[in-house]
Amino acid sequence: MSTPPALRAVIIAAARQFNTGRYFEAHEVLEDGLDTVPDPLWDLFLGLIQIAVGYHKLTQQLCSGAAHMFEIGLQKVERFPAEAGGVNLEGLRQRVRGDLAALRAGRFDAAAFVRRPPRLQPLV
Repeated sequence: MSTPPALRAVIIAAARQFNTGRYFEAHEVLEDGLDTVPDPLWDLFLGLIQIAVGYHKLTQQLCSGAAHMFEIGLQKVERFPAEAGGVNLEGLRQRVRGDLAALRAGRFDAAAFVRRPPRLQPLV
């Protein structure tokens, strides 16, 4: 299924924010674009919003809040295929799972996070 142009524009705008570490702004772009999201992708986009909020919380060193947002975001996006809604979802899911596991284990490496931040990858 191809991604409608209006939805693709939202994804690209959100990815620009997310991929430069502006996670709160990415969440706002996704939230503002919810009117363009078809019903079958609603949970996917809510999950992406929650994941972006989780990373925002992580940058504020609010680790328990970040972990909670990752958990509820992952619950929403897990049922979708690896590529869904115009996003390389599996790459993001793997990263969130790893960051969540590190947070739960108390071994989250903030310096490594800064060196290798998460990415939101629109499909070509």
